[in-house]
Amino acid sequence: MTNISSNTGRIPKPRTKTFTGCWTCRDRRVKCDDEHPHCRRCRRSGWVCKGYGLRLGWDQTPGGRSHRRQLWPLAPYGDQALSSAAVSALLTELDGCSGDGCAQQRGPFSVFSVLSSSDLNHVASVDRSIPDIVLSQESEETHQSSSDVNTIVSSIGDKESDLASPEPLSDALSTTTATSTSDPSEDLQAGSPEPACQVDHHRITSIDHVADHQKPGNQLLSDYNIRRSNPYTVETDTLLWNYINPIVLPRPETELVHHWVVFLSGNMLLIDTPDNPCRTVFMPLALKGLDASPNESNIHLSIFHAICASSAFSLFHLRQNPRYHSIAMHHDQLALRHLRTNLQRARCLDEPTLAAVLTCITAEAMSGRRSRWRTHVAGCLGLLENQAHGDWIRNPIASRLLQSYLSLSSLCSLRLSGRLMALLDGPSDLRHYLERSHGVTTQLVQFLAQITALAESQTQLSTEELDRFELQLYLNFPCLSNPDAPGSMIVQHALNSFYYATIVYFRRNLRCAPLWDVQDLIEKAIIEIEAVDSLTRDKGGCPYNWASFVVAADCERPDLQDRMLAFFDRKSRHGIQNINVLCEIVQALWNRRAAAGPHVDIQWQEIAREADFDIMLV
Repeated sequence: MTNISSNTGRIPKPRTKTFTGCWTCRDRRVKCDDEHPHCRRCRRSGWVCKGYGLRLGWDQTPGGRSHRRQLWPLAPYGDQALSSAAVSALLTELDGCSGDGCAQQRGPFSVFSVLSSSDLNHVASVDRSIPDIVLSQESEETHQSSSDVNTIVSSIGDKESDLASPEPLSDALSTTTATSTSDPSEDLQAGSPEPACQVDHHRITSIDHVADHQKPGNQLLSDYNIRRSNPYTVETDTLLWNYINPIVLPRPETELVHHWVVFLSGNMLLIDTPDNPCRTVFMPLALKGLDASPNESNIHLSIFHAICASSAFSLFHLRQNPRYHSIAMHHDQLALRHLRTNLQRARCLDEPTLAAVLTCITAEAMSGRRSRWRTHVAGCLGLLENQAHGDWIRNPIASRLLQSYLSLSSLCSLRLSGRLMALLDGPSDLRHYLERSHGVTTQLVQFLAQITALAESQTQLSTEELDRFELQLYLNFPCLSNPDAPGSMIVQHALNSFYYATIVYFRRNLRCAPLWDVQDLIEKAIIEIEAVDSLTRDKGGCPYNWASFVVAADCERPDLQDRMLAFFDRKSRHGIQNINVLCEIVQALWNRRAAAGPHVDIQWQEIAREADFDIMLV
C-alpha cells in the first residue's frame, strides 16, 4: 500500500536497503559509495573507514541459536539479477512473517523462527550432552553404600552355592563438599561409610549404565558401545577412523586406561616384555566388554572396571588427590557387581572369569586394604577344582593366568591340592613363565607349599626328615631357563633373593631356628635384592613381594633393617599401596620384638594373622 503525502501529494520514494558498503557507513546508517579499499565519503568526512571485511557475531546464550539472518550461499542465485524493488519486496515479506515455529526463506534471504524459552532450553540441553565440548563446572561427591561388600564377593567361593541377587549399591552423588580425606591404608570394613571425595559429576556418572543392567531405560549418550563421530572431523579423516575402529571413553577412564598400559603394566612384573599379559591379555578382554549392550552385564565389564579401579587407587597413592579415591571406589563397586552377577549364571570357569578374579585381586593390592583380598584369592580355588580337567587350561593365555593365580595363592599360604599344583608346570613352552614375570620358579613355589602345609599341620618331623628336605632345597638352586635372554642377570638376582628367603622360611618354621642363626642368609638375600635395583637403576618392575617381606620381617641387625627400609622407600614409586602396608607390618613386628626383649621370639605369622595386618604378601 502506498502512502500519499497530504502536503505535496507526491508519492514518497521507496526505502531501499543495501547489503554493501563499509562498516563505518553502515554504523552511521548513511549511503556508501563502495570505493575500495576505503570509501571516499569517510575520507571526505574525516571518519576512519572500517573496510568491507566479514564480521562474526557470537551468541551470548550458551547452547542457543543465533537470531541473526542466516547467510546463504549465493551460488544458486548468482545468475539472477534482482532489482532494488524486488529485494525490498522480499525483505518486507520476510519481516512480516510470524514466529510459527518454521523457518522462512525467500530467494537468497531467510529468517529463523522465534524460539520459546522451552525450545531454547531443549537446544541447550542437547548441545551440552556432547562430551568434552561443554563441561559442567559443578563437582559432586560419591557416597558409597553401607552394604556389605564382603557379602557380594563371597559368592566367588562356591559355584554350587545358592547365590542371592547382589545387594543394591548406591551410586547416588552428593553435593556436599568433602571436609577430610581418609587414610588410604585404612581398612574398608563392611558397613563403614566410604570417604566422600570431590569428583566431577559428568566424569563419574558416564559409566553408570554398565552397572545398572536391570534398568532398561538407563541409556546415556556416552554409552561405550556407541561409535560417536566427531562433528569437527573432516572428510579426509573418515578412512582413518574406519581403519582404527576407535573406542570412545569418558575422559577419566581414558586416563585410567593410559595409566594401566603405560605405567602399571610395566611395574607389576619383574621384566616388562612385549607379551606382557597386562597389555596383551587383560586389556583386550576388558575393552571387549564395551562392545556389549548397555543393558546387559558381562564378565568383561568386571575386568574393565577392576582395571580402572587399580589405576585410580595407584594414582591416588602417587598424587594424593582424593578425587582418584572416589573414582577408584566407584569402579571397584561396579567390578564386584559384574563379577557376582556373571558368576551366578556361569556354567564353567573360563579365561575371562579367571582374568576378572585376577584384576579384582590387583585392585586389592593397589588399595592396600586388609582381609578382603582373601575372599578373591581363596574363592576361585573352589571353582578351579571343578574345572581343572578342562581343555581350556592348556591354552597359552589360560596357562599364564593359572600360573600367576596358583603361585599367588601358594604364597598367600593357601593350601593347593595335588591336581592344582600340577597345573603350575603348564605347557612345555610356558613352563618357565614365572621366572621373567614374577621372579620365582615353579620348584620354589612347590617347596613353599610343602613347608606351609607341614607347618600348619604341626607334624613332628624327625631330624633325618628335615635334613633330607633341606638337602632338596640345596639341590634345587634356581638356574635360568634362558640365560641369553635380555635382562637375564636381573632375573637371576631376583631368583637368588627368593631362594634365600625360602631357606629362611624353612629354617624359621620347621627348624625353629632363632633370628641370629639366619642373619647371614638375610644379608645374602638383601644383597641380591639390592642388585636387582642396581641393574635396573631403580626403574625396573616389581616381582612378588613375598621374598622381600620374609627377609625384612626376620631382620635383627639394625644395619640390615635400615637397608630394607630404604628398599621399601624405593619401591613406593610403583604406586602399589600393598608394598607400603607390608613395610608398616614389618616395622610393627620389629617394635614388638624390641619391646618383648631378646629372649622372646615373635614370628611374623603371628602379627600377619591379626585383622589389622591381614595383608596379601604378593
